[in-house]
Amino acid sequence: MRKRTTAVVVALTAVALTPLTLPTPAAAAASSSADDFNGDGYRDLAIGDRGATVGGASKAGAVVVLYGSATGLDPAHRTTVSQNSAGIPGSAEAGDWFGTDITTRDLNSDGYADVIATAPGEDDGSYHGTFTVLWGSASGLTSGSAYKNPKYPDKGFAKDLAVGDFNADGKQDVVAVDDDNIWYLRGPFTKSGSRGTATNLDPTDGENISPDNVVAGKVTNDGTADFAVLGYDWDPDSNRVWFYKGSSSGPTKTKKVSLPSGASLMEASATIADYDKNGYGDLTVGAPRTSTGGAVYILPGTSTGPSTSAKKITQSTSGVPGAAEFADSFGSDVSAADTNGDGYPDLAVGVKGEMIGDGPFPAGGVTVLRGSASGVTGTGSRWYDYATPGVEGETTEEGWLGESVQLRDYNRDGRAELIAAAPEAGRLYVLPGTTSGPTGTGSYLIDAPSLTNFWAELAD
Repeated sequence: MRKRTTAVVVALTAVALTPLTLPTPAAAAASSSADDFNGDGYRDLAIGDRGATVGGASKAGAVVVLYGSATGLDPAHRTTVSQNSAGIPGSAEAGDWFGTDITTRDLNSDGYADVIATAPGEDDGSYHGTFTVLWGSASGLTSGSAYKNPKYPDKGFAKDLAVGDFNADGKQDVVAVDDDNIWYLRGPFTKSGSRGTATNLDPTDGENISPDNVVAGKVTNDGTADFAVLGYDWDPDSNRVWFYKGSSSGPTKTKKVSLPSGASLMEASATIADYDKNGYGDLTVGAPRTSTGGAVYILPGTSTGPSTSAKKITQSTSGVPGAAEFADSFGSDVSAADTNGDGYPDLAVGVKGEMIGDGPFPAGGVTVLRGSASGVTGTGSRWYDYATPGVEGETTEEGWLGESVQLRDYNRDGRAELIAAAPEAGRLYVLPGTTSGPTGTGSYLIDAPSLTNFWAELAD
């Protein structure tokens, strides 16, 4: 929920970056920058490289950070952190998948954004799966604290997580899911490794639900963070969204929403944004594995949570570029922010399986849908691929552009840049925002030699 530090530089050997995760917006640090890990006033980009080979250990995983500057992201100023880095708990082992999902927040309220990175393959002989907080500081990320499943060692902890102040006490909390349970871990989190109490919000021991994704945001217009869990309900068989409303007494499940028939949550992604500026956050679900070539479902926010009536957008929707084809994977990732400075959040939708021209491989692409007083529609939407002027690449190559996407304003001009990963081509693209939205003009790419070997999944 699903994709994201300074001081310690680690040499990775044969790093094969697999889906990288970028962070959700962090709480404002001392510099007022949401993803600012070193407090210099500029947003930084953290990337979770779950497939990195570290010290000879295949798929051990790592987190790569590109630092921000007055002109935006600086590819030359970067660092890599793994479980072999000084001050970071654990050790890099084959199959840890460290960095599978990453989020950012200032978890200890010291004014520096922190990185929260999952390692679902971590196995210490008893506990399976952890998440690690990489603590921000003036020197960057030089220390960390690891957290395990509060009760069930074998439940595959931290399949996904989200962060927010769900009980309105001024401290950031974490919601993390294992194979069967939804864990609410209260803040504060500290550098010594402590945290508040843990509560299992759905202790069914696998009888009813299989949670997969978590996304946090302000849906109900009461000022408190809420969250939604996406997964499968075995009774009855259905893809579900469980909504938890935040309050001073903690989060409470207030809604259980079924997605429309034919909606699959396999490889789903999600984000929350107020597209029509009515004060309520709208839950957006990217569902790339539908029979129509993928879809995006938008559940408008209300005072009690997401509406039970979803708006479906596909490449067959009026105004949306392209045509719906079975393997397009429209909705492979979603991210929301204002790309043109009109005050309405826009929605970036990855379409990693799109074939361009005669192919023969899926080059992929990204659609940006405009927010407006009417919410998200196909009107004014734009398409980006290797044929977009200024974007490097060949339309005939297999790139999977749009496998992960992110919208963030890194250069502080009031318009979010489009960050799009093309993992099969080993590239990360940065497209500037303009008054008409992202543009290929002035865009640049970060390729494998600039980072490591590169496969990116960007978390919203």
